[in-house]
Amino acid sequence: MNNSTTSIAFSIYSNKGVYALFLGSGISKPSGIPTGWDIVIDLINKLAALNNEKLCNSPEEWFKSKYGVEPNYSNLLSKLVKSSSERVNFLRPYFEPTKEEIEQGLKIPKAAHRAIARLVKGGLIKVIITTNFDRLLEKALNESGIEPVVIRHPDDIDGTEPVTHSDFILIKINGDYLDSRFLNTEEELSSYNKKMHDYLHRIVSEFGLLSCGWSAKWDTGFVNILRKCENYRYYSYWSYVGKCEKELKEISDFRKGETVKIDSADTFFTEITDKIEALKSLNDNHPLNADIAVARLKNYIVKEDSKILLHDLLFTEQEVVYNKINQRTDISLYPDSKNLMPVLTDYIQSLETMIPLIINGVFWSKPEHHFLFTNILSRISEPAPHVHSSKYDATESFHHIPALIILYAIGISALKRSNFELIFDCFRLKIDENDSDYSDQYFLIDKIHSCMVDSKIMNEILEQNYKTPISTYLCNILKPYFSNHILSNKEYNDIFDLFEYILSLNYVHIIGEKYGHIWAPWGQFHWRKRGVIIGKRNMLIDFLDEAEKMKSNWDVLKSGMFDGDFEIFIKAKSNLDGFLQKIPLY
Repeated sequence: MNNSTTSIAFSIYSNKGVYALFLGSGISKPSGIPTGWDIVIDLINKLAALNNEKLCNSPEEWFKSKYGVEPNYSNLLSKLVKSSSERVNFLRPYFEPTKEEIEQGLKIPKAAHRAIARLVKGGLIKVIITTNFDRLLEKALNESGIEPVVIRHPDDIDGTEPVTHSDFILIKINGDYLDSRFLNTEEELSSYNKKMHDYLHRIVSEFGLLSCGWSAKWDTGFVNILRKCENYRYYSYWSYVGKCEKELKEISDFRKGETVKIDSADTFFTEITDKIEALKSLNDNHPLNADIAVARLKNYIVKEDSKILLHDLLFTEQEVVYNKINQRTDISLYPDSKNLMPVLTDYIQSLETMIPLIINGVFWSKPEHHFLFTNILSRISEPAPHVHSSKYDATESFHHIPALIILYAIGISALKRSNFELIFDCFRLKIDENDSDYSDQYFLIDKIHSCMVDSKIMNEILEQNYKTPISTYLCNILKPYFSNHILSNKEYNDIFDLFEYILSLNYVHIIGEKYGHIWAPWGQFHWRKRGVIIGKRNMLIDFLDEAEKMKSNWDVLKSGMFDGDFEIFIKAKSNLDGFLQKIPLY
């Protein structure tokens, strides 16, 4: 099945809205909804009981011996109930769960129904045709926030939009068990009302088909519609469990399609959906998409009349990233590599377009653009969604890794252009402590920095033994993104170290003695500054030399940092240096 589901997933994903699903009773059997044959056997048992007869042989042999014909759904119903209204009440218990059945997980949507609902919600499936009377699919769609347009009778067709203009249509070609107009006798299923016939003929002619849970043995009217199609534009797949019925193979051959053996409807649709989502993830994070996004940004950022387009480009990507991060975050996970390394991988993938957008946007930005990037940082820094279960503090801090990456991407790119104003705007951002309406606020850098997760825990997550795990990890993953702006490793490392040092200085100044003593986050700059001791020049030394030379005219102070006061800067530097002396160089 693996190769077939790969082909099916690719076909559905590459041809959005082109494939229609055709679902039979086998799709609902795992839920405890009986198939037509299951009901036939049960009806034979009921009929025998009414006749005060015991079944010595198999139920079907008893029926054939007594009535001289093969048992089927229609001739059994005709012997038990006469009117269509009676059929509704007679069949209701087969489809509606009792309280006990609900507790046992019976007659409720299963994995296949939910996977199909995901396909519909993603816009990949626009049409579903089903022979089933049950409402499990409608329930699964409702759970996904979809209120389907349902055609249960030919009269319903007049009130619906054309298929090509509809977001989604569910067609119950034999009706619904709560509608006394449903079709279930052999005569009723042999042909369809002309309106329904023409409607279905157009769909099976213009759409690709994926069939599941249907044997082609009983629904003569639909089989005839399939056979009348001389031109069909797209491929078809006909799945089956166990042995492929000859009627299904004949239909598949007639449509020049493919029969697919599956284990169950649940595994079949789950596998298809998972593979489609994997394809989507690859496509969303493909480098070409990032390149296109950056090209659009460069075009917009230099044009005054494109500021709305620039805003929309960044805002859209911001919300995509925000949603991906929050879908992946679970602060109740124990903070180890098994639990959080896959989360970290997903975090990085979610940022693969955002990081180049930020680097290029900041590099070419003007002051009027700064709010776009601080907005992104503020949005992605929002606290993890509240959970009622237990949580781990380290995992809650780990949730801020994407925000920290964005902070560093903004900071390094801004520092390359000596854009201290934007850096300072980021440092004085305030964010909520939690997602409550009554949450306190704190400075972003108070919680989001290179020491926000304990070093030992972070090394366990990364399965490394770094001196400064978060700092080293960020340095490594961001370096490739700056290859078009910072050409040498030495310059990149120097700028990275300088940004971390400036962040630490501002932490000391802005946050102050929060716990009654000086503390500040530190990173690779702390142990890489050995070069200063042996007299090597680097950007950090030049930065401090320029401060001493320019004093109040220094661009850093003009940006507003350290209240624009050189003496306050010197005090912050002295406090930071004193603190760092207590931190071993390893």
